[in-house]
Amino acid sequence: MKAPIAKKPSESVLVVDDDHIFCELLVSDLTVKGVKAISSFSLTDAKEVLSKHPIDLVILDNHLGDGSGTDLLPVLQALEPSPYVIMVSSDDQINNISDSFSQGVHDYIVKPVSIELLWEKIRNLLTFKRTSMDLANKYQLLQQLLSEKAQEESLAQHVYQNMANSQCDLPSFAQVRSRPMTNFSGDTIFSPPNPSGKIQLILADAMGHGLAAAICIIPIVTTARAMANKGKGIDEIFHEINRKLYIEIPDDRFVALAGIEICPYSNTITIVNAGLPDVLCCCKNGEVKHFKSKAMPLGIMEPAEFSIKTEQVPIDDIAQLALYTDGIIEQTNPQGAAYSTKRLLEQVDNLVNSGQSLINIMDDCLDFAAGNSIEDDITLCVIDGDAVREKLQTRIEETLPDFGEIDYRFCIRGKVIGSLDVLNQAMHIMQHSDLPKDLCQKAFTVMAELINNALDHGILELDSSLKNDFEGFATYLALREERLGKLTNSDELTIQLYTNSTTFIKISVEDSGAGFALTENSADKQGLSGRGLGLVDAMCQTVERNAKGNCTTIFIARN
Repeated sequence: MKAPIAKKPSESVLVVDDDHIFCELLVSDLTVKGVKAISSFSLTDAKEVLSKHPIDLVILDNHLGDGSGTDLLPVLQALEPSPYVIMVSSDDQINNISDSFSQGVHDYIVKPVSIELLWEKIRNLLTFKRTSMDLANKYQLLQQLLSEKAQEESLAQHVYQNMANSQCDLPSFAQVRSRPMTNFSGDTIFSPPNPSGKIQLILADAMGHGLAAAICIIPIVTTARAMANKGKGIDEIFHEINRKLYIEIPDDRFVALAGIEICPYSNTITIVNAGLPDVLCCCKNGEVKHFKSKAMPLGIMEPAEFSIKTEQVPIDDIAQLALYTDGIIEQTNPQGAAYSTKRLLEQVDNLVNSGQSLINIMDDCLDFAAGNSIEDDITLCVIDGDAVREKLQTRIEETLPDFGEIDYRFCIRGKVIGSLDVLNQAMHIMQHSDLPKDLCQKAFTVMAELINNALDHGILELDSSLKNDFEGFATYLALREERLGKLTNSDELTIQLYTNSTTFIKISVEDSGAGFALTENSADKQGLSGRGLGLVDAMCQTVERNAKGNCTTIFIARN
């Protein structure tokens, strides 16, 4: 059987005494107790040992052949870390003992020395030093972790602010007031640019607060921006955000959203509410309409089960529109009472009757809190109806020099129809040909309507009435995905675009579907089979459809 391996001493003691027998006895005793011990018989020897070996504790005789033990104290105190010192002396004068302590000695023992007593003092000091060093190391580690945490938070805040705020500037008619609970806010409001000319604004409130909540905001902004860049409507954007959140955030997290979409061509505002407090619409006739949440917060339900309901109000009817997160109504005062929906609605009435902006609700909420800390992220956004109408009325096309002509034809067949973004390719051509922005936006909206209808209702034969049902939109999307996977080369989509710099834009979209029979009231119904004919007719100077109903040609005149 192998002998047990002796534990390597982890602490070292230097014995400085000109009594050789005392040194040998003490060194031997300490070695047996698992302490590395070294002896020196003079100050000179001690300094040499200290220059070569790390020492935790020094047993120091005060009367040596080459000087006083206290002469070694400055040398010991200059070491890093400096060793503890037990002074051993035959001098029992109180003044001298006191002087030793004032010079940095940690303990004092009078000769003759009891080895047992001296060991207890050594053991206690070594334990104390070990504990002190452990605390110092932990403190240093804590400071390092705090520094790293501060750097990580600073980086995260920089990324979050740039992602959630700087990408999507808010329109001038939207006033926003917000108060985060911490450095990171789980609330955000943004307006992703849309090439169709529609103005979309989304308010999001992630569950919880702080960095954990703020992280959930990032996929919302990036997804909404990507979808809006394709000209997608607010309902489709919400569906895609839900899909993204359902996949990417933890199961115990979700985000409540409300959104509006201002369409200058139909003169309407579309409102969607998924988990936020009522969106309030103060009408010019004095009525206050409540647009309640009609969907679960996003990130909870599977994409195939998620449904939303959009509602519309004419732009001309709106005086003010208010979206807000529940942090407002849940904020408490020093007595523990919540601001509440009741108080908020009372304040709405007061502000409307006095002709003031609903943005002042935030001031009332903070006054109500009376210095109480903010208990959740708070955001309030107010849309001014007059400012919206003024902005839409000032969308004037600029006059540009003659750039020539564009005659573009594009035909795609089979599965590529579902994957190739033909709309943005055509839009890219128009945007880079110096066409006026307003004209490009109209052309994009019409082309998007024609291409989406040609694909969805012509080639894929989807019934748009599904989208009008509260639970039908998810079914519509699922069917669309299924039928896209079954496309063959007999399925065909053809787009033609002609424009010059002085007269008009002509767009023609033809599909290989069965077509439809145009009726007299199809435009009033916003299009047979969801073809959006009403919107197209309202935006274009002329609209021509072939007899089969699978080809539509429109003309948009230049100003």
